[in-house]
Amino acid sequence: MEIPTITAGPGARSACPPAEAVTVPPGAAATGPPPDRGHVDVPGYQVLRELGRGGMGVVYEARQLSLNRPVALKMLLPGSHAGEADLLRLRAEAEAIAGLHHPNIIQIYEIAEHDGLPFLALEYCDGGSLDRKINGTPLPPEQAAALVENLARAIHATHRVGVVHRDLKPANVLLSDVEGQPKITDFGLAKRPGSQVHTQTGQILGTPSYMAPEQAAGQGKQITAATDIYALGGILYESLTGRPPFRAATPLDTVLQVLEQEPAPPRLLNPRIDMDLETICLKCLEKDPTRRYASALELAEDLQHYLAGEPIRARSVNLLERLNRTLGHSHLGPEFFTWSIILFYFAGVTLSVEVGLFAAISARLPLFWILLVQSTQFLLMSLPFWHYRSRRLLPRTSGERQLWSIWIAYLLACALVAFVSHSLNGIDRLYDFYLYPYWAILSGLAFFVMGTRYWGRCYLFGAAFFVSAALMPFALHLSALAFGLLWFGCLVSIGRHLRRLAVDSGGQPNGPAKVMTCDR
Repeated sequence: MEIPTITAGPGARSACPPAEAVTVPPGAAATGPPPDRGHVDVPGYQVLRELGRGGMGVVYEARQLSLNRPVALKMLLPGSHAGEADLLRLRAEAEAIAGLHHPNIIQIYEIAEHDGLPFLALEYCDGGSLDRKINGTPLPPEQAAALVENLARAIHATHRVGVVHRDLKPANVLLSDVEGQPKITDFGLAKRPGSQVHTQTGQILGTPSYMAPEQAAGQGKQITAATDIYALGGILYESLTGRPPFRAATPLDTVLQVLEQEPAPPRLLNPRIDMDLETICLKCLEKDPTRRYASALELAEDLQHYLAGEPIRARSVNLLERLNRTLGHSHLGPEFFTWSIILFYFAGVTLSVEVGLFAAISARLPLFWILLVQSTQFLLMSLPFWHYRSRRLLPRTSGERQLWSIWIAYLLACALVAFVSHSLNGIDRLYDFYLYPYWAILSGLAFFVMGTRYWGRCYLFGAAFFVSAALMPFALHLSALAFGLLWFGCLVSIGRHLRRLAVDSGGQPNGPAKVMTCDR
């Protein structure tokens, strides 16, 4: 599928610096000299030093003079050309935090202005961030479980008031002291009830390594509490293994991994992990949101059961269930919805032509009639391309291009089989039933490739073609009928699946592919 724009991820330009840039490692001096980036005076605060900055924002460690307490000042940079969206996001973060009261959520003390730009005075944490604490080294399993239990209870509190964080990751978990009491921060991308849309169509908000598939696909309307539960699973995964569940060379490659691959079981990376804890982690990281925990509270309670040595509610996935998920898993995106009716049409044409070829070959009709039947098939299959020419059926996205490559290669291979057969056996045997087992093998191979990239059910279609190829030599006179029936069943099944996907997503199964959007 076409991947939308990625924002707020690694290396992305953001209104505020990344969370890992605004924390202090444990033991760092609180009064160290600030970097040489100019003196900053904020009324009511003594600015001590700069903690970090991004493309549009900067965070300082400061002391609030009226209450004599440490704070973190988060503000937009003067002269940074901050736009309306940047100002709205900073204010949105303040409003989101102001409505949340939980010991494991960073508190906001004040929102004010300095030099015409708003800034936030936030609770200061001197224990550093979780990503710096992990730093590629797994935490003890019990410590990781206890930490994520606290985070899950905090996120449950945000979900109860309708707030979805959308950017949970170790860098956005601060540690209040060296003992490591975790606190969630950076609600700049939070989705709140009644919040306005501050993103462009097709943007992805968040950090790819911790995005749920629905978030990575830019499906903004499907981002719910389950999206944060997935991210909590990502935090637990990294706490247990020292690395996130998905990490590639580029953010785009990471997004593709999130959409298409399953995470490696944590116990493969760290054998010290208990199987129950691995089961909890992988349940959070399910591709299907309905298979994750129903709430963050359920996740917290299961982690509590694990820490207490009690049975957990989640269960590990057995071989049969994993096979069922593999067959049911689909990467078919909105760009393919327009093909549902066309596939039904192709199914009818294919079956009719194969029945006609069966009759023509069985009756030993002259070669002219056999060629006429096959030419009719190509003519009938070309009609939809002419009819829908204004809707651009030619491949536009990477998924469509790969699919076209598979089937163009398939057609060329079938033609080459016929050509080689003609060269070796003569024209008289070109249009005989003996070619069908070879075509069935090529069909099975094509569907197996599709099973890897598009829809797991295609593995079954490929297996059916392989079995038919093995049986055809024993009833060769029926091979054309078997071949046509198999193709008819496969095309109808895929067409129905595409139609169901279109209806479920609110799209039009017969219209042009819809544009994926992501809103706040």
